Amino acid sequence: MHGYYWGLRGVPNVGGMHYAYSPLGFWMMISLMVLVVVAIVLLIIGMRKRQTSYQENTEALDIIKRRYAKGELSLEEFKTMKKDLQ
Repeated sequence: MHGYYWGLRGVPNVGGMHYAYSPLGFWMMISLMVLVVVAIVLLIIGMRKRQTSYQENTEALDIIKRRYAKGELSLEEFKTMKKDLQ
């Protein structure tokens, strides 16, 4: 049978070496794993930034509410600052 033979570790191959056993296939697998890890890390960093941003806006809104309640801000100033935060 031309183009079909049993490769390394008893895995059948069609038309040549199986990609996992070639040097190029090894680097392709390593590259894929690195890309997956980088994607997961970037996803986690993005989620943390979004959460931090939300917390900062909530904290700032609480501060201007307290200042308005104390009378340090007029209604117009409060509305303007609240609009800027949202």
